Amino acid sequence: MFATSASAAPVPLKTPIYGVTLDTMSHFHKTLVSLENLPYKPTVRVVFDMGTPASDYRRKLVKLHKHAYVMGEVMDSYYFPTDLATYKARTQELVNELGDVVDVWEIANEINGEWLRANPNGSNATVNAEEAEIGQMVDAANTIVKNAGGKTAITLYYNDDGKGTNCWEKPVDDWHTWPASFLSATVRNQADYAFFSYYPYKDCPNLNPSWNTDFDTLGNLFPNAKLGFGEMGTSQKKAAWSIQSNLLTTYYTMLGKIQNPRYVGGVFWWYYAEEMVPYTGKYWQLLDQTISTLPAPQ
Repeated sequence: MFATSASAAPVPLKTPIYGVTLDTMSHFHKTLVSLENLPYKPTVRVVFDMGTPASDYRRKLVKLHKHAYVMGEVMDSYYFPTDLATYKARTQELVNELGDVVDVWEIANEINGEWLRANPNGSNATVNAEEAEIGQMVDAANTIVKNAGGKTAITLYYNDDGKGTNCWEKPVDDWHTWPASFLSATVRNQADYAFFSYYPYKDCPNLNPSWNTDFDTLGNLFPNAKLGFGEMGTSQKKAAWSIQSNLLTTYYTMLGKIQNPRYVGGVFWWYYAEEMVPYTGKYWQLLDQTISTLPAPQ
């Protein structure tokens, strides 16, 4: 089990989840002030940078955990391709060092993205072998987290709307089929959260999601998981206000519009550290105004 203290121990997330992402821990004091001023206690998704020891995060995460729920991202998809031994070792290091201040471990980020493979355009045999190893990485991470008493989240890259429009490189990357093909039944049954990452602006454009149908499908793939969005934003930080503000308001207010009873929100806006710190800026104000109209976590 995790080493715990009176002031820091993993706790169950209250729902709905109002999530934001920190892809940097710079200007940390201003970030804390920004988070503290949100109308509800947020869930903060922390991106752990490869090459940064887990111990370097400890002091800040102890402070962060006093003001927010914490979801720790074991390895962002940006850091792939990698290998099983590296993924397993990194998961073990993070869990050993930070298990008492991380409430949920995201053990798979955009895990069906073709860029995670060393050979995105390889032969079917090569692609299947590389995807199988990625599945083994998730399985190993799941074992580490569950053996430590932790909770897990898996995030799929939303790349197919089920209506003939997609942005996958190979059919094997389709989020509808990837989990059953490459994740063990144990991982899928034990997942506490299953999320979509969705980047419709210039990244995976022209999709026409039917979110109620899509979340029902996601729920069938992960039968015991709470459901939501695990990452949201634009691939370009300088995307127009009209585009970003529309995404933000649309997806944080999906609560009540998604009929699946396991839907808990999330969103986890990617550019929180860049756009909402300090909290005097227009993006923070928009998030504050949007969340203020929504139900309090229970």
